[in-house]
Amino acid sequence: MLIVSLILIFMVTAALFESIRLPFVVLLTVPMALIGVFLLFYQTGASFTREAYIGVIMMGGIVVNNAILLVDHIGTLRRSGTLTLHEAILQGTLDRVRPILMTSTTTILGLLPLVLFSEYADSNIWNALAYALIGGLTSSTVLVLTVTPALYLLVERRAARRQDVMRAQLTR
Repeated sequence: MLIVSLILIFMVTAALFESIRLPFVVLLTVPMALIGVFLLFYQTGASFTREAYIGVIMMGGIVVNNAILLVDHIGTLRRSGTLTLHEAILQGTLDRVRPILMTSTTTILGLLPLVLFSEYADSNIWNALAYALIGGLTSSTVLVLTVTPALYLLVERRAARRQDVMRAQLTR
């Protein structure tokens, strides 16, 4: 199921960005988020149940959304033509810190009652879903804002050099 969702995400982002390279930048946020999922499950000693698996799929969608927000804004700044690749990455990341933090923080805070007050509920099967989402969003928020811009730079550096050469030839 996770593989199918990742393939669908790749197809949608490839169509959105009209690129084959940028969807990989977006999709690499999912493994980064899995770091937090596994660390939280390890720390709490919770079992990785099917609800946790559902939480991982949900978390993948939210994490990819954050990465799309960032990558799309950087691309928009680059297409404006006024910023270099490095400037667009820096400005785009700074512009999107608040929306990404707000998205992740509100989701995490909304899930905390599932974890904190589960002992008062009739059943705590949804703890695993909450752990998966909280762990994944916590790690991915930091990593999306730090690693994703670096990946964008690695992927787009060659294309930016070609554009610079073409601009130089046109201005002659």
